[in-house]
Amino acid sequence: MISWQAKALNLFLKQTVKRSIENTKDANKLRFQMRALDKFSFGTSSKIERSQSMHNGILCDDIKLKFSSSKTKLLYLHGGAFVFKTPAMHNNFIARLVEPLDLHAIVPDYPLAPEHPFPAALDCCYIIYKSLLDSGTAPEDIILAGDSAGGNLVLALLHRAKRDGLPMPKCGVLLSPNADMTQSGLSAVENRYSDALFSLEVMLHCRNLYLESRNDDLHNEEISPLFGDFTGFPPFMLHAGSTELMRDDSTRLAEFMQAQGVEAHLQVWREMPHVFPLFEQLPESKAALKQIVSFIKQQQS
Repeated sequence: MISWQAKALNLFLKQTVKRSIENTKDANKLRFQMRALDKFSFGTSSKIERSQSMHNGILCDDIKLKFSSSKTKLLYLHGGAFVFKTPAMHNNFIARLVEPLDLHAIVPDYPLAPEHPFPAALDCCYIIYKSLLDSGTAPEDIILAGDSAGGNLVLALLHRAKRDGLPMPKCGVLLSPNADMTQSGLSAVENRYSDALFSLEVMLHCRNLYLESRNDDLHNEEISPLFGDFTGFPPFMLHAGSTELMRDDSTRLAEFMQAQGVEAHLQVWREMPHVFPLFEQLPESKAALKQIVSFIKQQQS
């Protein structure tokens, strides 16, 4: 059974956020409407220190424990359909990861579409990853994580890193990754109405804003990383909701990874909304966080 909090959240998202953005075509209006999600963010622990820094000319949020000297870096790529961002909500979730693991999280403020279409966001995130390696951070001290569009960027970044001969990070975590821009998974149709946050029309519109004139290249591994070669990738943990549009991005991704010898742990949660671990008021979010923390600790041991 799902929690009453999850039932209430699904109802709220369907009746407010999803309904308000269904016919939104203007990117700035969409950004304004999606800021409502940031209201679901509570304050972070007093143990957390937040600041900003420049990495190769790119502004990043830095989140870590106060007085920490941890050498382990968490490169987190936020979601937002490549078009918007909810910084309070994302940074709060990242802080909840940082505290039990003593990580130094780096969150790039990557450029958004349509002003900066593909591959601008990927180029930015790749520069950050490469700068970590160039500055002396060992690959085994890097963890990559991302949700939704950020999950797409995580996977695309690793495909590019593999192509360029760069080392892989220690492990990765993906929350409802947008791995298939062709929308060929059954869930894109099956969950068209059950998804509490997005309609298929909104997802396709955001995809078109991101890709601009690249819609003829949807199987490119940097656009739809689901169709790339995962041989040599690090271990991954994936979480998704059973009733979301992108459920099958996660299920097929885990299947393809495992078939190519990659350790992939998938958890599909019943009736959870898109990237539900970000909603800290949900018991399911707390349970997912514990699993993610345990997974990362196992990889570090």
